[in-house]
Amino acid sequence: EKLPSTNELNRHSKQTTLTVYGNLVIARYKKANRFGMARMFHDAIKVFIKYHGNDNLLLSDVDETFLEDMEAYYLGKGHKLNSLAGYMRAMRRIYNLAIKDKDTELTEAQYPFGRNGYSIRTERAKKKAIKLDAINDIRAIDYKPGSPLWHHRNYFLFMFNMRGMNFMDLAFLTTDAIQDGRLHYKRRKTRRGSTVKEFNIKITEEAQRILDYYADPKKDEGLAFPIMRDVINTADQQYVYDLYQNRLRNHNRRLAAIGKSIGLEDNLTTYVARHTFATAGLHKGISKAQIGDMLGHTNYYTTEAYFDDFDKEILDDAADKILS
Repeated sequence: EKLPSTNELNRHSKQTTLTVYGNLVIARYKKANRFGMARMFHDAIKVFIKYHGNDNLLLSDVDETFLEDMEAYYLGKGHKLNSLAGYMRAMRRIYNLAIKDKDTELTEAQYPFGRNGYSIRTERAKKKAIKLDAINDIRAIDYKPGSPLWHHRNYFLFMFNMRGMNFMDLAFLTTDAIQDGRLHYKRRKTRRGSTVKEFNIKITEEAQRILDYYADPKKDEGLAFPIMRDVINTADQQYVYDLYQNRLRNHNRRLAAIGKSIGLEDNLTTYVARHTFATAGLHKGISKAQIGDMLGHTNYYTTEAYFDDFDKEILDDAADKILS
């Protein structure tokens, strides 16, 4: 029988902690300017360490029982299942990387996830679409031109006109994306994927009026909107990302104020424009497949998740007609 090598013995005698290996993963993602992913790992590690009680948690100790106990504890504190799922997915990614890393002692036999291990559970999040009448109410608010709420209302309406455009795509939209009355861009969030959707969208009259106010290729530092113009040439990409996150939070605070002013019960957020566009399309008889394509979805299940509440509403209306 072949005896294990010295390197193999050393490898299996190591004790890799989540803190140490997790920080290596975070550094790797930051180096690739993937700051959103780095932040996700950071937040997940923080939650795991807090549950464990100290930062000496070994990756090998994160087994199925540990994960089940952590889930019970986390949910018992009144936290949401979907936020836990995000942390669990981050841990799963860290574990997968550690198993493939020859500098750790982790093996596939220790993998705590998958068919024979811990299953990451999620719940369907409620999609927050509003009626088109509410969009018209937002348009009708008499804000002073140039005021903060006036600007943020413009951003929201532009995103709605551009098929529920993502706020990050709006913030970093370049003036050269505007060509012959159309908008050409790729979603920043999914640029690393193999099936990245490239949008080619007709600019509506309302969207064009908004662009006419903000976008001047001769003096706008390459960006169509002023949201990130002051830092677009900054070399420190971590700083740019952190500043973007602050401005996203500010935008959502402004949208919440706009929503309250027209009597919305739920917060108006950047996602509302996207969900409202999608739901309004179904009400007008456009197929789910076409709407999914307009939203840039690359699979059927993502589109279906948008319409769960809508389908219930349609079925309820149909039942009412039958029973009335």
